[in-house]
Amino acid sequence: MIIRRFIHLMIVAMTATAAVMAQPSATYYNSIDGKAKVALKLALKSIISNHKTLSYSGELPKAYELVYYCDDNRSNVYDMFSYDTYSYSSTGTWNKEHVVPNSWWNGTKNAAYSDIFSVIPSEKTANNRKSNFPIGTVGSQTWSNGCIKVGKPVSGQGGTYNNVFEPADEYKGDFARIYFYVATCYSDIGWGTNSNVKSEISKEDWPTLNPWLYQLLLKWHNQDPVSRKEIQINNSAESVQGNRNPFIDYPVLADYIWGTYQSTDFNLSAAVLYQHISGSGPVVPVEPVDTIVPVEPIDTIAPVDPSEIQKGDELFAEYFDELTSGDNTSTSGSADYWSGNTNFPMVSATYQAGGAVKLATSKKEGSLTSRTIDYAGGPIVVELAVKGWSKIEGSITVSLGSEQQVVEYKAKMTDKFETIRLIFNNVPANPILTVKSPAGSRCFVDYVVAYEGIVPQPQVPADVNHDGTADTQDVLAIYECMQTYEADGTVDTQDVLTIYDYIQTE
Repeated sequence: MIIRRFIHLMIVAMTATAAVMAQPSATYYNSIDGKAKVALKLALKSIISNHKTLSYSGELPKAYELVYYCDDNRSNVYDMFSYDTYSYSSTGTWNKEHVVPNSWWNGTKNAAYSDIFSVIPSEKTANNRKSNFPIGTVGSQTWSNGCIKVGKPVSGQGGTYNNVFEPADEYKGDFARIYFYVATCYSDIGWGTNSNVKSEISKEDWPTLNPWLYQLLLKWHNQDPVSRKEIQINNSAESVQGNRNPFIDYPVLADYIWGTYQSTDFNLSAAVLYQHISGSGPVVPVEPVDTIVPVEPIDTIAPVDPSEIQKGDELFAEYFDELTSGDNTSTSGSADYWSGNTNFPMVSATYQAGGAVKLATSKKEGSLTSRTIDYAGGPIVVELAVKGWSKIEGSITVSLGSEQQVVEYKAKMTDKFETIRLIFNNVPANPILTVKSPAGSRCFVDYVVAYEGIVPQPQVPADVNHDGTADTQDVLAIYECMQTYEADGTVDTQDVLTIYDYIQTE
């Protein structure tokens, strides 16, 4: 019983730090290890500023449906400026809002102007009332919609402004993490260059945020921990824009840059995803120890060789049948631009090619960004058919969540399409699929289909990791699955205890 209890408590401790959605790739934050304060902030800037710049009127609003959805049907906008619910089509009631006012950097239409992390959906009236005021604590209220307040700030806040806007308590941390992101990613743009508008952010490496502001944001950041919704937004935004908000992934980074750990080097290997300085963050609930009882047959899903994963139900399919113009057998057969469809609402440098799509030009990257795919998470099999130009000019990259794979192909324009099969092992819930071909790597894609990945069951009872024996390594294999796989809820602590009982009887 002591061992059983120990195993269960180990799982409780480990799952408390695990999220049910995707995580940053294993190497995404490598360059920040061992750095502190300004050096840490600059290392983060180098990582997150390397992203795609979305077009403000074209790609950004299309991307909202992939990132800021608030219902299972992905038909309604997620809004932090009101408690109202409205559909994407009702653009008369909502619009795009710069959380950090773009007038603070003179409204230059740079990457910050259309960044999906900081330009978010907003109810129109709240957007107008917020104006270009900084975030802050309202002392004397002049307007409120029940979610945000506008008015004169309490003493010590507001900086050079006579008014501030204050979000609802449940969104204060969300807004703080957006401010931290902007101050890190865009510390070197033209803050304060508009002589008619004041700015509470300065063009400098550190602190960038005025002291009163970062002190308030730190307080809100740690009082309102990262939510599951923010994790979903972070993962979806990476699929669309190509970068992440590090203050969602590792909330303690804010304390290492502006807070109590400024003089301490950040230890990446010891950091816990989504955990704040207080130790709070999203957790996966588990049953109390005393309610755990042995269960029936083992129903675990073990990590296996990707080649063993088979196709299950179809999750997503696009055959480009609607693209009837042109052809894919000549260099002149793909001149008509294609603006996307329901399956691929965001596209760039895409052209009709007779039942296929041409990606890229000699000077521009081509890309297909899918709608959100309804899936609980786990392995996915992707199949696509591709061929190159009159000669092979390069490769294409296929991504699901934070995992990406580079595809090399041999078929040329005069050949038949080459079928490519890819296995993605740890796909998050509700992923976005992207297919990209760099500038100068023109190619044709005939179809893109994604299937649920079916993982073979272990052949030996309790031998989850397929090493021929049932031992504690199988317990660890289940823990790994609990972090990376979510299908029907059968991979859980019950499986750990069942394996333990099996080991005890052998």
